[in-house]
Amino acid sequence: MFDQYLKSVVGGEYLNVEEAYSSAKMLLHDNIPVVQAAAFLSALRTRKERALELGGFVQAIYEEAVKIDVDMELLDTCGTGGDGLGTFNISTLAALIAAAAGIPVAKHGNKAMTSKVGSADVLEALGVNIMLSPDQARMLLEKVGITFLFAPQYHPILKEVGPLRREMGVATIFNFLGPLLNPCDLSYQVMGIADYSMQESIALTMSKLRRKRALVIHAENGMDEFSPSGRTRFYDIEDREMKRYDIDPIDLGLDPIPLESILGGDISVNTRIAREVLDGASGPFRDTVVLNAAAAIMTAGKAPGMKEGMQLAEEMIDSGKAKAILLKMIQYSRDGVTAC
Repeated sequence: MFDQYLKSVVGGEYLNVEEAYSSAKMLLHDNIPVVQAAAFLSALRTRKERALELGGFVQAIYEEAVKIDVDMELLDTCGTGGDGLGTFNISTLAALIAAAAGIPVAKHGNKAMTSKVGSADVLEALGVNIMLSPDQARMLLEKVGITFLFAPQYHPILKEVGPLRREMGVATIFNFLGPLLNPCDLSYQVMGIADYSMQESIALTMSKLRRKRALVIHAENGMDEFSPSGRTRFYDIEDREMKRYDIDPIDLGLDPIPLESILGGDISVNTRIAREVLDGASGPFRDTVVLNAAAAIMTAGKAPGMKEGMQLAEEMIDSGKAKAILLKMIQYSRDGVTAC
């Protein structure tokens, strides 16, 4: 059967949901020969995966995920990464600010795969214990209002394709699936996409995932975040209806910020930037985080629009509430108690 799927995609045909689901299951369980598996994934990537194919893969992998059941309307800000621009950990800081604003956040993430520093790397360097069991992660969410879900612990089945992906050394469909596989049942999501050609397909896939509202974003300069440098295109999915918008920082009262002003570095650099932003330092790093936190706050219904979301994000930083959330997250993840 896999031979048939391989011939289809190599010939430029598209798979339906059932075929994509079956091919994913075979890749994960059937010891498909490396040459065939690599050819299949390469052919998908060359002609670009469509929403039905993404949906089939999501279904196949999510069935085998370790899941966390909580009675909250949750937000995630996990993106695909891979834009290659070297910015700092914007969405991680946006998640902390959203949590400070009273939005329960289930931050799904990993160590660096396509960048120098992943969300897991920077949170761990800041002092958060990222190696929590699912029960511990749920308790952290309930006690603090934010948790971190270290992707490998919730999707152990993906170890089966790890050697293949490393041997191929190029992006495959698996690079786009992580943000769609949060172990919690999300209500809200802001997902950045590095590959513009995949944005609409990801948005269509997102529209099938029962989110109350989600944004799928890609900036003209290639960022998988809302860019402070120029226009960002985003799909706004609400009640399964999808609309496309463009937004410019000038529209929000921000002077454009050159990309080189918001570059990160290694783990020590990105950790320093995170601490400075949460300590209230002004400048391009803060402005970029505020812009992206505003999108998360708006998406979760805590602000009617981006401008109001930016104002609330500023308040969360200047009041010290965002920093306090991080400190509570650190203490509870390590000691099982929260700071007063």
